[in-house]
Amino acid sequence: MCACHQDWEDIFTSIYTDAIITNPHGIIIYANDSTKYWFGLDKEKMVGKSVYELENQKVFSPSITRLVLETMKKQTTIQETQTGKKLLVTGDVIRDENNNLKNIICYAQDITELEHLKKLVKDVEQELQQTKMELNELQHNQVVHPLIVARSDNMQRVKKMLKKVAPTDAVVLLTGESGVGKSMLADYIHQESTRRGQFIKIDCGSIPEPLLESELFGYEPGAFTGANRSGKKGVVEEAKDGTLFLDEIGEISLSLQTKLLTLIQDKKFYRIGNTKPQSVNFRLIAATNADLEEKIKKKQFREDLYFRLAVIQAEIPPLRERQEDLIDLVKQLLLHFNKKYSENKVLSQTAYNDLLRYEWRGNIRELSNVMEKLVLTTEENEITTEHIPDKIKSISIEESFTNIFDHTLPELLQKKEQEVLHEAMNYCSTTTEIAALLGISQPTVVRKLQKYKYEKSLYLKNTPNKSK
Repeated sequence: MCACHQDWEDIFTSIYTDAIITNPHGIIIYANDSTKYWFGLDKEKMVGKSVYELENQKVFSPSITRLVLETMKKQTTIQETQTGKKLLVTGDVIRDENNNLKNIICYAQDITELEHLKKLVKDVEQELQQTKMELNELQHNQVVHPLIVARSDNMQRVKKMLKKVAPTDAVVLLTGESGVGKSMLADYIHQESTRRGQFIKIDCGSIPEPLLESELFGYEPGAFTGANRSGKKGVVEEAKDGTLFLDEIGEISLSLQTKLLTLIQDKKFYRIGNTKPQSVNFRLIAATNADLEEKIKKKQFREDLYFRLAVIQAEIPPLRERQEDLIDLVKQLLLHFNKKYSENKVLSQTAYNDLLRYEWRGNIRELSNVMEKLVLTTEENEITTEHIPDKIKSISIEESFTNIFDHTLPELLQKKEQEVLHEAMNYCSTTTEIAALLGISQPTVVRKLQKYKYEKSLYLKNTPNKSK
């Protein structure tokens, strides 16, 4: 063996990489000691073998030598071996002095760990993306809809139904008393839908009838005296690819109801002053606190329009029927207005009880107004029963003394104890917290809750296990 041959062989043997040389027919004529690690075969067992045979046996796949011979050009690819390695392998042509093919030389770099790292990075990115989506959803629920509270069974049913129909194009009719949160629920439906357009709201009850049609459908330039010279888009056009929310729809006149029916059926409308219909894609949500069926009987509302609107109808329960929700709403509104006005007000337990006893005929809107006023006008840090409006406290006092002499003192005391415990259960999450709030021991709390046969799931969250 000549000195130069020995030199390059020593070099190939010393480097920590796979090095293989084949003849023009793909027969291995040289392999260094790394082949045992990369391919699980000693170099003696590889020399003299065909790369085509070794490729078929899955010793390595694909064969870089085969790719070079097929193209007669330098090739680089990722190769898998029977030992589970991944190699970044390169093959190149060696020519003689007459430019004829002499040999194919192949060398590789282990990228197994790199591939593992790439997979790890990909998995982490997927987990981060999932976490981001969950955080966005949580933020969406807390920020976009801070007052949509659904702990009560009746409100949970409503929210579950609306979430299910939100991705569809079905028309939704929201009914319920004034102030129950119909506008917020309409916006919730829009946010939970796949629509990319805007959420456009119009209060049909607050706009004079002569102006309502132009607000809905828009008008052409010079359509009537005082009209904008360039014309105007109506809210129907503004809601393109989005959601149109018609609040207080029960206040629309019969003549306008006819045009609204055409809009719902055909998704077409006419601008005032234009005889050419326009088409628009939008999702309709309507709301009313009126009894539309009673209006139909009085010929004040079209029955066919009602049926078009009430494809999905959701009756929003009043706040007085959602005691569990009232508790959270008081807390959320206090937090909301504290943040809005940079305050740090807290509610005393007696003030909190006054708010919980009141029936809130104005529903969430009334509660929101009262909470905002309390945060703004209370000079002390703690909001006490003295700060609660008289009409709310008078209801509480009146209820406290109703038929007081129809019961014995022990009966009245027992009833009051039950009320206090019930309110404490709503305010606290554990029996330990209830004990601290009421100034009694935790075992006493458990005994009293058992005495009044409250559900165990409500009071045994943190009750010590005596068997341990």
